[in-house]
This record gives sequence, C-alpha cells and structure tokens, in this order.
Amino acid sequence: MTTYSDALLKVANSQLGYAEVNGASKFGEWFGTHVAKKPGFKDAAWCDMFVSWAAHQTGQAENVGQFAWTPDHAKWFQKQGAWGSTPKPGAVVFFDWGHSKNVNAIDHVGLVKSVISDTEIRTIEGNISNAVVSKIRDHDTIVGYGYPDQVRENQALKAQQAAATAQAKPVPPMPGDAPTPDPVAAGALLLPVALIFAYAKKHGHLHRILSPLVPRAKR
Repeated sequence: MTTYSDALLKVANSQLGYAEVNGASKFGEWFGTHVAKKPGFKDAAWCDMFVSWAAHQTGQAENVGQFAWTPDHAKWFQKQGAWGSTPKPGAVVFFDWGHSKNVNAIDHVGLVKSVISDTEIRTIEGNISNAVVSKIRDHDTIVGYGYPDQVRENQALKAQQAAATAQAKPVPPMPGDAPTPDPVAAGALLLPVALIFAYAKKHGHLHRILSPLVPRAKR
C-alpha cells in the first residue's frame, strides 16, 4: 500500500458510522457546492460522492476522480489506463448487484480496505443503509477496480514526455532578430571583388577603380 492509498483509507475510515439526516448527506451537499456547483446533490445517492470527498480531503482528486455517477467514474478509470480486475488496498471498487461485468450496469462504488482472499475483500462504502460502513464483499458482484496510484503514475509519465518534447523542439527566432551570416556564402560573394582589385593593382589600374570612390576636394 502506498502512502497515498493509506491516507485515502484513513480519511474514509474516519467517517464510519456517519449517517444521512432526513435523506440528505454532507457528501452530497459538498459535491453540489464544490464540484458540480449546482443544487440537487444534497439528497441524491451519495456512494460515489463519498469517495470523491475522501479523495479531495487528501489532495487526490485528480487521481481518484470527482464523480457522482458510478458508470462514468468507471469509464474514466478505463480512459486513464487504470482499470482492472485485481483487488488492491486503496483501489476504487465498482459493483453491479445484478452480477454482470457491464460497466454501464454499475450500481455502487466503494474503497478496498484490505484483500481477504482470492474471492473476498473488505471495503469502506458510503450510502449503505444510509450510512458509511465497512463490508466484506465477494467477487460475484464486482465489475472491476480503478487504481488511483496507476492514474498518478500515468499522469507523471505524460508530464515527463511533454517536457522532453518541449526541450527537443528548436527555439524559433524572435521577430526582428537578424539571421547569422554564413561565412562560406560571404566569402563566395567577396572573392570576385578581391580578384578584380588584385588584377588592377598588378597592372597599375588600381587608381582608376578607386578614384570614383574618393570624394574630390572642394576648390
């Protein structure tokens, strides 16, 4: 377990026993105010908003995701290349009570607290009997897992690749910058002039070439 996973589970575990009041939850209220920024979430199903809240509290919103709708959350992990079937502590676990493996049929979500066996996990879940609880779940109802640590690694790799690409690109000249003269080209242009002056000097005609360039003295 990474330090990030440990922090996420500690915050989630601290909410065990919390129960909604009159059909409303603090997690839904938080989500509507800070994430969706619109009403209608305070009294909505809040299992995924509980996961989002715990992620936000530990500074892991970008790695865990911020969702209220579980199928969209699972699809987000798939797009991030961080989806699989292996349980890991700190992973986000998605359920379908109809026992399918269809992402679109996902009903519920929680966090993997520990792995008990090849077929069972212990979880922390919100909105079970209107409260935050710890449950033992078997693999029959599990659609898959999202891995926040994998999201973090993938994002860091993309950032490194982007930085390397930016460094490899040549820097374009600033507007108004004069181009650097090519010494070979400049020498090629001056060679004929030098030959003319050498010939004129040898045959005593140098003054004829230079006289038009020298201003006459005023009389």
